[in-house]
Amino acid sequence: EARTQIAVKEASLDRVRAEIASMRTAEDLQRITPLVWRELTALGVPFFRCGVFIVDDEKQKIHFYLSAPDGKPLAAFELDINGAEVTKNATAHWREQKVYISHWSKEEFLQFAENLISQGQIQNVNTYQGGQEAPESLTLQFVPFAQGMMYVGSAQELSDEQLDLVKSLADAFSTAYARYEDFTKLESAKQQIELTLKDLRATQTQLIQSEKMASLGELTAGIAHEIQNPLNFVNNFSEVSTELVDEMNEEIQKGNLEDAKQIAADLKDNLSKINHHGKRAGDIVKGMLQHSRSSNGIKESTDINALADEYLRLAYHGLRAKDKSFNATMKTDFDESVGMVNIIPQDIGRVILNLITNAFYVVDEKKKQQPEDYEPTVSVSTKKKGNKVFISVKDNGNGIPQQVLDKIFQPFFTTKPTGQGTGLGLSMSYDIVTKGHGGELTVDTQSGEYAEFTIVLPI
Repeated sequence: EARTQIAVKEASLDRVRAEIASMRTAEDLQRITPLVWRELTALGVPFFRCGVFIVDDEKQKIHFYLSAPDGKPLAAFELDINGAEVTKNATAHWREQKVYISHWSKEEFLQFAENLISQGQIQNVNTYQGGQEAPESLTLQFVPFAQGMMYVGSAQELSDEQLDLVKSLADAFSTAYARYEDFTKLESAKQQIELTLKDLRATQTQLIQSEKMASLGELTAGIAHEIQNPLNFVNNFSEVSTELVDEMNEEIQKGNLEDAKQIAADLKDNLSKINHHGKRAGDIVKGMLQHSRSSNGIKESTDINALADEYLRLAYHGLRAKDKSFNATMKTDFDESVGMVNIIPQDIGRVILNLITNAFYVVDEKKKQQPEDYEPTVSVSTKKKGNKVFISVKDNGNGIPQQVLDKIFQPFFTTKPTGQGTGLGLSMSYDIVTKGHGGELTVDTQSGEYAEFTIVLPI
C-alpha cells in the first residue's frame, strides 16, 4: 500500500512537471488550476476549492488562479499584496516559507467575493462560487513554493501528511514554473533583440544611403570637370563649323566648286567630332545617373578598362574640386584582352570609386606627414587570367597595420577621423563583389610601403 501511494505520488508530480513545462504564454497559466485540481484528487487530499497564486514583489501584486469545483478554471485576478488581510498574512508567511492557515465563515467568504466584485476582478458572486452554494465553513491552507503559494480550501484542516502531499505538489510545480519563467524571459529578450535589430537595420539602411550620397557628391565635382571637356569641343567645333559654312557659301558664289567640296568635307568632319563629344558628354551623365540610382541587379556587358579609367579620373577631379592643394600621380596598366565582362556596372563602379578614393585619401595623408621626397601615386590595373578578371588599385601610402587588417571589411569599422567616414565603404564593396558577383575582394599590404586591393571577378 505504501509503495502504491509513492507510485501515485510520483506519477502525479511527473504530470505536473510535464504540464507546466509545456506552458509558453500567460494564457497557458489558466491550465494551472485544473491541473492542481486533478492531481490533488489523485493524491487523495480532501478539498473543494484550490488554486495557485504567484507573488510579484516588484509590483507588489499577487496573481490569483482559482479552480471551480468541477476542476475547470474559475477565475484569474490580481490583488495588491496589502489589499486584504488574507493576502497580507499569506505573503508574510511566504517570505518566511511557512504554511499559512486561516478559517472563514460563510459571511467572510461572501464578503471577500463582494470585495472582488467591487474591484472589478470578478463579475458576480455566483461566478466566484462556481455555481455552488457558499461554504458554511472554509479552511484556507496556503503552502509556499519559490514563486508563490498553492491554495487548498477544505471543510476541515488538512493533516500534516496531507499538507506534505500538497507541499510535494507545490515543489514540483515550482521547478516546472521556473522553466516557464526562464522561457518568458528569453521570449522577452528575443523580442527586445528583434526590435533592436530592426532599429539597427533601419539605421544601417540610412547610413548606406548616406554612404552612396557621399560617393555621389565626390563624383559630382569630377563629372563637372569631365563633362566640361567634351562640351568645350562641341562649342569650339560648332563655332568653326559656322565659319566654314560662310566660307563654303562664298566659294559656291564664286563658282569654286572644288574648294566648296573641300570645305564641305571639313564641315562633315567637324560635325562628326561634335557628335562624338556630344555622345561622350551623354555617357558621363548616364554614368552619373547609374551611380546615383539603386542597382536593379541586372548584369550588363561592360568594358572593364573603360569603367576603371573613367572612375579613376572622376575620383581624382572630384577630390581636386574639394581640395585645390591635392595632387597625386595616376598610373594605369590595362590588359586589352579583358574586353567586355557581364557585371552590374553601377555596383562595380561604386566599388572601384571607393577603392580609388580611399587610395587618394591615404597618399594625401602621407604627403601631409612627409612633404619632402614623397610622390603620392595611385595605380589602377586590370588583368585577365583564365576565366577571371583582376582589377587592382594600389597606393604607395603607409600600408595597413595587421590589427586593422583583420577588421577592415567589418561594417562601421573606419580609421578615418569622426565625421569623415561611416565605415561602410569597404563593407559594402565586399558584399557587392562577393555576394552580388560571386567574386573576391583581397588586400595585400606592407606597413609603411603600400596597400593593394584587388577585385577578382569570374567571367
